[in-house]
Amino acid sequence: MSDVQDVLLKMKLLIPKKHVILVSHMRANTSVTSHVIGSHPDISGYYEMHIGYYSWKSFINQKLKFHEQNTEEPSTPVYFDKVLHSEHYVNPALFDNKNALLLIALREPMATINSIVKLYTKNNPAHPCATPQHAAEYYRDRVNDIADFAQQVPREPGFLYYDAEDITRHSKQTLEKIQHYMGLAQPFPEDYRQFSKTGERFAGDSSQHIHAGKILNKEGDTTRPDIDDALLQECQDAYVRCRTLLKSRSWAEESAAISSVNEI
Repeated sequence: MSDVQDVLLKMKLLIPKKHVILVSHMRANTSVTSHVIGSHPDISGYYEMHIGYYSWKSFINQKLKFHEQNTEEPSTPVYFDKVLHSEHYVNPALFDNKNALLLIALREPMATINSIVKLYTKNNPAHPCATPQHAAEYYRDRVNDIADFAQQVPREPGFLYYDAEDITRHSKQTLEKIQHYMGLAQPFPEDYRQFSKTGERFAGDSSQHIHAGKILNKEGDTTRPDIDDALLQECQDAYVRCRTLLKSRSWAEESAAISSVNEI
């Protein structure tokens, strides 16, 4: 990219865009979801950028950082990122704006914990999350943090919640719901692109599955993790509490249609 093109791009990035943030936890099918979303022609972003979102300035930082890391990608009307760790703060007040949209997803505990352990055992066996105990503690704490965060998100326009399993089990219906919530005229593609960071560690799923280029309907390992009964119950309780809250406050296409009629 030439210096002139770089200046023009940065000027263009200062123009307000629509931003979509997916708040979830590790091993919740977010890599394949992000790749499908990022393959939409109107959207930039397909991996976890590991940044926080404090104010509208953070959205500018997101765009600049994305294009620094992806110099061949064009400027688009919508920018996407996902936040899977509580160390990266997301300000709930940012979503009191039609140009800042929020997706939230949860996956049930046993398959998630087993998947976390499998990931770290392969890629970083010295990491605490390579053990079921620490993986379960991460899951419990992260899900509780998501519940606390969701309670602070303004009710209008609110957020869209979906079960992480539905991305693989009911792909078409779930992606249509996300498309309508985001106000996109064009549906998400059935196949997704292979990007420059696809399969890289720290950018999402580093397994061979992400290179399939399409959503695979694969079931997770739901055998009981090797943790004590009390911790497993805490994980299950956190999941049920958080999911119940999210479903009760999630954007619904029917209510959105009613609101539109009432505004006429």
